[in-house]
Amino acid sequence: MDEKVTALYRKINDAYAIMNEQTTSITKEIRISKPSIRMIFAEAFDKNSIVFISAVRFGVITIIAAIIAYEFNLARSYWVPLSCVAVLSGATIVATFHRAIQRGIGTIVGILLAGILLAIHPSGYLIALFILVLTFITELFIVKNYGLAALFFTPSALLMVESTSHGSFSFSYFASARIIDVVIGSAIGLIGVWFVGRRSASSRLPQLVTKTIRSQGQLLLLLFSEHGARGNVEESSESKKMQINMTNLQTLYKTAAGEIPVNLKAVDEYWPVLFSIERLGYLLGNCSKVEKRLILSEEQLAQLLYVCETMAIAAGRQQSPTIKNVPEIESFPSIQKEIIRLQKSLQMNEHL
Repeated sequence: MDEKVTALYRKINDAYAIMNEQTTSITKEIRISKPSIRMIFAEAFDKNSIVFISAVRFGVITIIAAIIAYEFNLARSYWVPLSCVAVLSGATIVATFHRAIQRGIGTIVGILLAGILLAIHPSGYLIALFILVLTFITELFIVKNYGLAALFFTPSALLMVESTSHGSFSFSYFASARIIDVVIGSAIGLIGVWFVGRRSASSRLPQLVTKTIRSQGQLLLLLFSEHGARGNVEESSESKKMQINMTNLQTLYKTAAGEIPVNLKAVDEYWPVLFSIERLGYLLGNCSKVEKRLILSEEQLAQLLYVCETMAIAAGRQQSPTIKNVPEIESFPSIQKEIIRLQKSLQMNEHL
């Protein structure tokens, strides 16, 4: 067998061993690469990061909700910002509307359930038992369906305020306060998201695509230059930065797909670009694990950087890049092909 067939034969044997042998007989060591806390925070505070934008929007709208609640002296005014936060916690604009509807319906049904429980006049340990059971059920449903969870944490909250009021207020007082506060808080959250964030994700796609392509170009330079071609660069800052940018881009794209109204043109036409970027990132990640790689000439490296920078500028300006010649990368032809495919994908976006 020649060298390539021998390498393939060994990989098949390794796969067979992983599937059928005991773990003690497998000598391969798995390394899990994680970005540093410093790098994660640095990327999160970037102006184009969806995490930063969401955090700012979340904080500003919640502050507004709290100011409105306390200025109007609403009963149990803290329920207003709580309802606003619950609505804002939706991953997309569509999810935000869903959570508002679910919280409204769950609150109404939960008040009816609380009325039934309070009709038996519970006290002492019985109230504690009811709260325990309701909290347990809430934790079971909160991940599956927020509406069902609201059905159970609403009576729990009403049981607590009723038991601590010592009869100073009637149940109808707390029930009406709960409904009013939930409606006001949910409305503030929906209005805030509508005016502040309905197009924030789709408008930032070009900038983040530009940033991700540039980080891939930097990793390409490291992989095939004399500084990184002789070793494992999987733990390098360039590799981790590319992975963080790709994660941010995936999150931003999913958020853009959930906007109201959704920018279908942007979502549809950016999909092949995102797909190609993910494939290129996967190939570069695998290449970074190889211990020995060829060293490209300075002309070839310069051409690779020129191609990546051309694509990055075109993506940022939402223009169609011209197809540039991509140097051949021996032993890694799939990387060359994917860069060419990415250029063609960006050409499809010239009318965005």
